[in-house]
Amino acid sequence: MINFKMTTLAVTLLTMGAASSMALAGSSVIDDNMSRRGPGSASGSGDTVEANCALDPSGNGWQGATATLEVSQKGDASRVEIEVNGAAPDTLFTVWVRIKGKNGLNSAGSPLTGGGATPLAPGSALDALNGISPWVDPAGASASINSFTTDASGRGEFKTTLDFPLVRGAYPFQMTTTSRPGHEGHANVPTAIADPREPGQEGTPFLIRVVSHCTDSASHGLSPATREAWFQYP
Repeated sequence: MINFKMTTLAVTLLTMGAASSMALAGSSVIDDNMSRRGPGSASGSGDTVEANCALDPSGNGWQGATATLEVSQKGDASRVEIEVNGAAPDTLFTVWVRIKGKNGLNSAGSPLTGGGATPLAPGSALDALNGISPWVDPAGASASINSFTTDASGRGEFKTTLDFPLVRGAYPFQMTTTSRPGHEGHANVPTAIADPREPGQEGTPFLIRVVSHCTDSASHGLSPATREAWFQYP
């Protein structure tokens, strides 16, 4: 039963990935390095790289790991590419985007989860992501549309095409009827993306963040669940 479920999910992910691989001919709005979080820096779940992830042969908690970010936009679409080098090998990572709170209906941010971030994925993928979220499937999945896995040398690549402008845009929560138990009263409305580079948003912790899942090697859909913070932008 488990193998069949994962096979079905894999087909869904491959289909989404094929759509995401189409080139987006637009202007580049970000082309920069991502910041490296310290190996002892706790994530929102309180977990750290040095406590949970594979041992670094050099003993520095993979502090030498690097990541680059490229974002291009055209109309209501964005193309995002992240390249990671020197991170923990054979490790699952997921990518997240920060959204603004107080949208008039939900003071915390996401109308689906109440969280301050949501998966960096097209709005059209929300239903699939909900299907592997803890309130639907506590086990999660070995991959998701907002995930990538490093190879044996710690190199990984993430690419996605979004159905919304990432910079100065809004996340299209209206593209799903999904709700998390306890959050049914929050309408799925477009929610502005938060960016610490914008005036008045300097206190925002990040625009994009990359985290690992060293404890269970699973993505949990709309929830980051247990994770370790690695990179963020800016």
